[in-house]
Amino acid sequence: MQKMKFGLNVPAKKKAQPTFNRHNAFTRQGHQDDEVEEEEQVQEQSKAKSKSHRTAINQQLSSLKTASKKVSEEHTKALEEDPNIFDYDAVYDDLKNAERKQKEAMKTADTKNARYIQGLLEMAEIRKRDRLLAEEKKVAREREAEGDAFADKEAFTTDAYKKQKEELERIEAEERQREEQAAKKKTMTSFYRQVLDRKEASHLAFMKALEDKSSSPAVEEKQKQQEADEDLKLAEQARREGKSVRLNASNEIVDKRELLGAGLNTKPKYGTFGSLALTDARIRDRQQEYEEYKRKKVEEYESKKYTGRHDERERLSREVERQMIENRQKEREEQEQKQQEFEKKVAEKRTTDESAMSARERYLARKKQKLEEGSKEPS
Repeated sequence: MQKMKFGLNVPAKKKAQPTFNRHNAFTRQGHQDDEVEEEEQVQEQSKAKSKSHRTAINQQLSSLKTASKKVSEEHTKALEEDPNIFDYDAVYDDLKNAERKQKEAMKTADTKNARYIQGLLEMAEIRKRDRLLAEEKKVAREREAEGDAFADKEAFTTDAYKKQKEELERIEAEERQREEQAAKKKTMTSFYRQVLDRKEASHLAFMKALEDKSSSPAVEEKQKQQEADEDLKLAEQARREGKSVRLNASNEIVDKRELLGAGLNTKPKYGTFGSLALTDARIRDRQQEYEEYKRKKVEEYESKKYTGRHDERERLSREVERQMIENRQKEREEQEQKQQEFEKKVAEKRTTDESAMSARERYLARKKQKLEEGSKEPS
């Protein structure tokens, strides 16, 4: 069994077996020299192949060593930027603790009220209000169609009807104002606003948790030591550049303005999206395209939401008005049917009385005639 070594294990190729030809027995001495030369050539070829394999393996190992060195340099640079950059468990625990605290703060007192009855009552109140509004509009249209036909008649209105009318006018004005405000604010919806508010609250809670964690004495002492080391490195670099930098007893730079040079002395945080957008025009363009796309989607959502709400209200109003018209028509038909039945009964009764009177008159006439005939016979 072949032993495995550290590094890249490349299996060695099988050596080419030399081919031997059969020779005549009379010419054996001459061919022995040729066989020796062929064996030497085969050995030289195998040595050259093994040397080329060794060179390729060394090149691969050197490239891997260079790559690992670059990775270690990037790792060290990231640790210098943020010592806790690879502390994933602590960051995750802080994030979950912040979310848990936020949820506990958002919890209200546990009341034993019904969960859905309040919403049902509100919807019933809204439907009742819409029905009253539709009836009021229908009555207004009927009065407008009548014109001055009943202008000379006296109108009676109760206090309850006046209060109801004032309340409906107030509700309608508030609804119109809300619709106007929703039509003006097309750049951000309440849904996205709530999402952003929750994200902002979560981020603030997370940052507060990190600040609380970093405010411990051990962390503060470590940060001070890191700042002192960083100031010392900056001072050495500034002195190499020919700048005069003063340090105090704690190896801290007295005045960091001495490190400033000509131009804008700002340095974005390493590895952030903002730093990439500042240095790369493609990322900046992509960020602008994303912001434009998000704005358009929000406007479309707001317009569809407003249109759908308005159409739903109009549909409900038309449905209520149609039901009211059908009820009025049904009541009118029932009233007309009752009137016809009453008139029919009156006509039938009148016919019965007339026939009885005519029969009585005929009876009296026959009786009178008989009496006259009886009075004439004795004479």
